[in-house]
Amino acid sequence: MPTTRRSFLSASGALLGGASLSGMLPKSMLAATPKNPNDFILVEGHRDIWEFNARLALKDPKQWSPLRDFIAPRLIDGGYSVVIMPCGGDSIAERGGLEALFEGSMRTLDMLLMEVEKTEGKVSIIRSKQDIPTKPARDHVQIFLDMEGGASLQDNMPEPAYNPERYMALLRQFFRLGMRGLQLTHNNRNMLGQGVGEGHVGQPLSEFGVGVIKEMNALGMMVGVSHLSGAGLLQACEVSSKPIVSTHQNVRPFLDSPVELTEEETKAVAKTGGIVGVRYIADLFGYKQLCDEIEYLAKQIGPEHIGIGWLGHDVGNPEPHVIPGYGPQKTYTGVEAQTMRQHWETFLTMLSERGFTDEHIGMIVGGNYLRIWKEILPDRDPAPTTGPNFPHFVPDRKGMHD
Repeated sequence: MPTTRRSFLSASGALLGGASLSGMLPKSMLAATPKNPNDFILVEGHRDIWEFNARLALKDPKQWSPLRDFIAPRLIDGGYSVVIMPCGGDSIAERGGLEALFEGSMRTLDMLLMEVEKTEGKVSIIRSKQDIPTKPARDHVQIFLDMEGGASLQDNMPEPAYNPERYMALLRQFFRLGMRGLQLTHNNRNMLGQGVGEGHVGQPLSEFGVGVIKEMNALGMMVGVSHLSGAGLLQACEVSSKPIVSTHQNVRPFLDSPVELTEEETKAVAKTGGIVGVRYIADLFGYKQLCDEIEYLAKQIGPEHIGIGWLGHDVGNPEPHVIPGYGPQKTYTGVEAQTMRQHWETFLTMLSERGFTDEHIGMIVGGNYLRIWKEILPDRDPAPTTGPNFPHFVPDRKGMHD
């Protein structure tokens, strides 16, 4: 079975659990007022496609438009402006069991593009600077397409016999289809570099991996380092001429697992102008620890280099493959029993109670991504691939799951 984030974290522990980091930021003398998610441009750093996979695997055709009918309404109600979503990559288990990496990524990307079309404008994709939101969303949410691991870009020959001008052909094709971010590896090794599955420090990037970063810089893509080895991350920060992002990793000493970032690595990411995105982990790392961690990072690298990767599953999808009303049911409490809006209302208010100003909260929950995208994205979409009149055949899927 492939190594996933969960197999790492199951054996990990939160070292500073409930420890308070009081005194690191000035605290308000007055109790913080409740915060409205719609007052901020909320950007989620990493929303996996578990719920898509779970609903599309059901026999009930009413489940076969997961974005339009289930996910987008909850995101809009929650106040999200943008979610960064993987359109494929190296994590086979999290992409629904597809073994052929390139074909699996193409199928995943097609699924997301088609799902966006079904929403008839409620969801759109960020492709250029023109698409970056300028105010909090009210009845619309955008997707920033990312890829979680670059194995889909590689040729399986150790040394591809192509002309050097064609080495980046697959990367450019995914870019033309709307992909605007790439995490260089997942936990395991690919031809770009080594993931943390073989040890946190690991090896630096390959020559191909260095070339991919340089091509991404030229195209206008966001370079991601979540799951990359420590040696590869530090090299990526040196190679890239544009900001580097870790969309969904916590930091040591708050969480002890191979996936998490060291102080040297967080400072290296920040030095590029980039973002360290922290995330909730069920039964292990809650909102209080996230706020402790954000206080620590604000002191270490500044609020202009912090992002939010994930605030947890919600009542509409309380575990990765659990769809309410299908299969064995159990009672959920806490974050998993709440709505997405409740997640943000709680978390934003907690940040305010820690003494973060609205300006700094705005940076942390989305503004820092907007800053980076304004710097790196192309001025316009070089190759529009979808639209209201995009032609496609709709098959009769009766009996396909029987």
